[in-house]
Amino acid sequence: MKKRIIILSVAFMSMFAVSCNEDYLDTAPTASVDAGAAFATTKNATAAVNGIYRAMVVRYLGSQGHFGHPAMMIMLDVLGEDLVFGNSSNGWHFAEGRWQSHRSDTGNLGRLPYEMYYRMIGNANLVIANIDNAAGTQAEKDQLKGEALALRGFSYFNLVQLYGKRYNNATKPNTQLGVPLVLEPTTEGLPRATVEEVYTQINSDLTQAVTLLPTARVAKSHINRNVANGLLARVALVQQNWVAAATYANAARAGFPLMSEAQYLDGFVEVGNPEWMWGFDHLEDQSEFFGAFHSYISSNFNSSVNRQTPKAINSLLYDRISPTDVRAKMWVKAPTAANTLTPPGGVRVPYHVQKFRLPANPSTSTMGDIPYMRAAEMFLIEAEALARQGKDTEASKVLFDLVSKRDAAYVQSAKTGADLIEEIIFNRRIELWGEGFRFTDLKRLNQPLNRNGANHNSAVAVVFDIPAGDVQWEFLIPIREINANKAIVQNPL
Repeated sequence: MKKRIIILSVAFMSMFAVSCNEDYLDTAPTASVDAGAAFATTKNATAAVNGIYRAMVVRYLGSQGHFGHPAMMIMLDVLGEDLVFGNSSNGWHFAEGRWQSHRSDTGNLGRLPYEMYYRMIGNANLVIANIDNAAGTQAEKDQLKGEALALRGFSYFNLVQLYGKRYNNATKPNTQLGVPLVLEPTTEGLPRATVEEVYTQINSDLTQAVTLLPTARVAKSHINRNVANGLLARVALVQQNWVAAATYANAARAGFPLMSEAQYLDGFVEVGNPEWMWGFDHLEDQSEFFGAFHSYISSNFNSSVNRQTPKAINSLLYDRISPTDVRAKMWVKAPTAANTLTPPGGVRVPYHVQKFRLPANPSTSTMGDIPYMRAAEMFLIEAEALARQGKDTEASKVLFDLVSKRDAAYVQSAKTGADLIEEIIFNRRIELWGEGFRFTDLKRLNQPLNRNGANHNSAVAVVFDIPAGDVQWEFLIPIREINANKAIVQNPL
């Protein structure tokens, strides 16, 4: 039985702006409250923090296909080579997959993360600025500030990866332009900070969050100390800080056992899964129906997208998966009515997705939770970070601890060096498929986009090769922000 968490979307009359005129980034709902009242007590401030989490799972741009952070998870994988559109019948997210939307200053993919994550940052800034004076216990204030700091660090980490150039530890400091650092409630337009400055702030926010947050929390929809450590592990991996990445990942996964093979087959829709560290706990009365995550990626929700153009996995990647690996069952190479679940009347395509699968009554319900962070990711971060330090034996043992839970026939790898790292990355690609990591992984690894030789439809994908380091790896800043903020500059066109 799910715990029923009442999540209020709270904004403030002193709502932030990065640079904002009244038209842009003013995403406060109509039911706003005065900031003073919102932070008079820790009870009130809790509602404000809940509002930040809620801002992750609402529609932006007036578009059902841009349902907050879960939509970003899908589209960041669509930008890669591992998530394939089954055919050309339904065009949702085609512009993103063709590398058009994020390279347009009016494109939805360029606008969504900018509007969403800065909205979260603005509300987090208000919590951080006001919570110390709220009536309540010190423990309550520490937890709320810790969550706000973690959410701000999480938001800036997403922004700088998309709008900035990749972080290169070999060329520190990274003086290339990142994103504006807005650290207090303001309406003043700010210039872009450097990538190095943004990562310094991210690490500061997340490190402070770890010191403030307990492991206990009201629900997995909220960030606790483990999740904050997990975010630090992600950041350290991108910064090529291998020692820190391994350390944080190991600390993050403590207390979160890997799921069984039976649980792996449950459909990735239950935040109560012991392996899930952080996720969206879906409540039916807060459903987005045709805008929800599972409306675009699940095997069986009865949406036109899933019926007409189901998602599939890259055929070259799938064909490397061992048949004894439970993850091979997350897709079906040769689908039939007997072996592949689809919506009523849904088409079947080769390498058809089965990973995300809704429970009973998928025709009328989008009841499905969404994984933001799982222990498996932490195993993979730790293994990669150890391997990149030359600690091959330790790395292969961590990889074995994960993969042996997916495949009882798996034998600990004897590979070393680049070959071991490639095996870790391969497992990362199949383990985290559809969870939003492939575009940023390619960017951090400084690898090209290469969709050649797989099951991509040339009429749908259009773009098959993007060189590593190309300007197209940077999202364009929305034109409305450019027009409103005279201190900001655009990325190269």
